[in-house]
Amino acid sequence: MTNLSNRQYPMLKAFAGGSHMSIETAQLYDQRPFRSMLIRQWISYDPKRGFHITDAGRQAWAEFRSTEIWRLNPSRPLTAYFDPTAYRLSMPQRRKATLHVMKVGAA
Repeated sequence: MTNLSNRQYPMLKAFAGGSHMSIETAQLYDQRPFRSMLIRQWISYDPKRGFHITDAGRQAWAEFRSTEIWRLNPSRPLTAYFDPTAYRLSMPQRRKATLHVMKVGAA
């Protein structure tokens, strides 16, 4: 999963549209996210056109933008870090699973 910091997100967003950036423009930005994107090879430099997003950068941007946060089973209880009694809430009782015993045929 791609994690973007609060500085990397706007920096990668600036490149996501496919635009190029000159060295002069790049110097205006905080260099920490810029450096990390160069190390990850999400952006690259072309002497004729300047800095631009790479295929790896496009993939990271797409993954970040399309990551779903839905639970696979929403009927499961909330995280153990949430205590409903602290908010005077009553959680719905879960049904106990029924156990079916199958007899094996006599030999």
